[in-house]
Amino acid sequence: MLQADADVEAPGQIRLHAIELFILHLSSKESESFDPFGEHYPVFMRIKADKGNGWGEIFLNEGHRPADWVVWASWYERFLHRSFQSQASLQEDILRSVDPLHLSRAQLLCDALQGAGQAEDRSSITGKGGSGPLFRLAEAYVSLF
Repeated sequence: MLQADADVEAPGQIRLHAIELFILHLSSKESESFDPFGEHYPVFMRIKADKGNGWGEIFLNEGHRPADWVVWASWYERFLHRSFQSQASLQEDILRSVDPLHLSRAQLLCDALQGAGQAEDRSSITGKGGSGPLFRLAEAYVSLF
């Protein structure tokens, strides 16, 4: 069997090159629709993959907010710079490594993977300046590359 050069990706392969997390904070006043659950934290993820960029989003309430966002985000490092045969095999690997503490992280990554390579308009989140406006609004930012 022939093996492709390390720099050349096979047609179905996917590789994650970078993950960015933007964590915003919505106080009880700002998130009236979620009111009985207290403070909320929308978490936006942007992935950079060889198939394109993707965005994901989840909401965490105060009870599920980690004390340290960098430690929380370090779970994603296991998926960076590895070649997967397809997006399905990457998602399968994500699901194999999930325990109840990682469900929200897995959901966020799978959501971002669904958008990778699609020309999805996230201008309502990022504004016309890319992720700059989101970066300025973020309470915390984590970049893994």
